[in-house]
Amino acid sequence: MSLYILEGLKPWVVQRVSAVYITLFLFYSFYCSINIDVVSYEHWRDWLFHPFNSITFGLFVVAVLFHAWVGMRDVILDYIHNIMLRMFFLAMIVGVLVGCGLWVIRILLFSMVG
Repeated sequence: MSLYILEGLKPWVVQRVSAVYITLFLFYSFYCSINIDVVSYEHWRDWLFHPFNSITFGLFVVAVLFHAWVGMRDVILDYIHNIMLRMFFLAMIVGVLVGCGLWVIRILLFSMVG
């Protein structure tokens, strides 16, 4: 087993599990979209803010963020050899991904309440 936390089986498993969930959610949302009678913003909003769909969409966003993190982290670790530049880019990616995650949480929580 490697003691280096940024490599190994764990990121590989995270990326594969997240890819499976992303695929399943996309199939589910495609199935729901072809079985609707009326295409409108109100119908889409009602679908998204149904509790089950909100939870599955939130998990979808988490899966996309983890999937993106593992992929971008691997690219940076493979191609940027300067440690300071590597840390800068990793911090920038973490900042962007956390910001996107917080934005989605804000949308899901505040739109259900208001």
